[in-house]
Amino acid sequence: MSEQRNSKQQLALLVSILVIVSGLLWFFALIHSMVFLAATIATAIPSAYLIIRLNAERLLLQVIALFLPFSVEVPFLAGSMLRIPTEPLIAIAAMVLVIHFLRDNQTVKKTIRQEAFWLAPLFLVFVITSGLSTMLMVSFKFSFANMAYALVFYLLILFLSKDDPSFFPRLLLVYSAGFLVVMIWSFYQFHGFGWNPVVVPGIFEPFYKDHTIFGASAAFLTAFWFAFSFTMKQNSFRMAAWLLTAVFFAAVVYSTSRGAFLSLVVFFAVWVIYRLKPALKYILPVLLFAAFVLFISRPAMVNVISGTQSLSYDREAGLVDRTSSVANVTTDVSNLERLNRWHAAWLMFRERPLSGFGPGTYQFEYIPYQSPALMNHLSVTNPYDIPEGSGGTAHSEYLLALSEMGLFGLAAWLLLFGRWTALSLRRWHEHPRQMYMSVAVAALSTYFFHALVNNFLTTDKFAFLFWGAAALLVANYKHMERP
Repeated sequence: MSEQRNSKQQLALLVSILVIVSGLLWFFALIHSMVFLAATIATAIPSAYLIIRLNAERLLLQVIALFLPFSVEVPFLAGSMLRIPTEPLIAIAAMVLVIHFLRDNQTVKKTIRQEAFWLAPLFLVFVITSGLSTMLMVSFKFSFANMAYALVFYLLILFLSKDDPSFFPRLLLVYSAGFLVVMIWSFYQFHGFGWNPVVVPGIFEPFYKDHTIFGASAAFLTAFWFAFSFTMKQNSFRMAAWLLTAVFFAAVVYSTSRGAFLSLVVFFAVWVIYRLKPALKYILPVLLFAAFVLFISRPAMVNVISGTQSLSYDREAGLVDRTSSVANVTTDVSNLERLNRWHAAWLMFRERPLSGFGPGTYQFEYIPYQSPALMNHLSVTNPYDIPEGSGGTAHSEYLLALSEMGLFGLAAWLLLFGRWTALSLRRWHEHPRQMYMSVAVAALSTYFFHALVNNFLTTDKFAFLFWGAAALLVANYKHMERP
């Protein structure tokens, strides 16, 4: 009884400390960016040490997961943005991992050493290209934030999953609860605008900047809970997972994000493959045959694309028509602007193929590289005065990496993707936790595809989903290696 009381007291103490620290940092952020930075550094180490002493690392991550859907951006250094209250808490969590590394070196190394090795090339590229950046402060802040995401949401979650490989699904359940609250908030916003479909892209603010990142998150949650339901033995839990699947699928439709809907099509194909588990020797010939069919079908595909007149912003159109508008590259302004951003990213890569312009700099540097033939009323001519409805950067994770970090930046990302895919396929017939691994890789597949047309890994809300799913995959793969 006394142990339970002590546990509750420790929980109350930790939550109180986190609330006080977050409040103070918010206050300092309003005063001045440098004051905030100094306050973060001064509070992160003692807060992290206290969390370790209370054995409350998992609770800290649960608090972060709960706050993630509600984080908002405030101006920070050199024109960059800071996400409050999550990024200060993420900094504390990163310090928790550092302290564990210093105190429990052998345990940490045994758990995460191999994955840290695969992550190291990406971190190295972040550091080198930031040093060669055209905007040093922007790049170093951007790189620091993104490396912190990977440390906390990938390596720390992986470390805390060493004895419990299902830790991330519990975190995701907390995140899902917060996401549902934001969804309800958007309904309230929508009602305030008289249910006018024109306002849908902005009704998720200030929590989700636009409908595309909300849709991508909803697609990930749809895929995850659908796949995870197959791992549950109790009917009540399985029904709850199916209910979440239905709700989040409705959120995908509600978001009107074409990329999110198409990513679910890709997810379903990947999920079927992992369920059937065909012999690997058959997969490559099928893929080659599919590529051959696409190649010989090019003329017909060109005719279909040129004849498509559906518009992504036609609010009277149904889901199928809006989705088919991805092929309209003649009159759909949204598609033209996306092509314009891709064109600019490619030219930036060609100018600086090895170093890129520096992490986080695309939105400031791409203006001169736009194509006059593709520019439209959504095109940006001043990075500090963006037309309404024209957010985002390169609209492609892969092209963004090329333009900001050069060839080695893209190679570092693809190396990680390849690592996770290889783990998911290795021993997929006899691995005792293969079902959990397939849940993770199928959910990740939604973003492997979506990353072709959007980029969200620089946001804390989606970085948690992406890196956390990767941690789930690796934790379950390695679980059978432990006694």
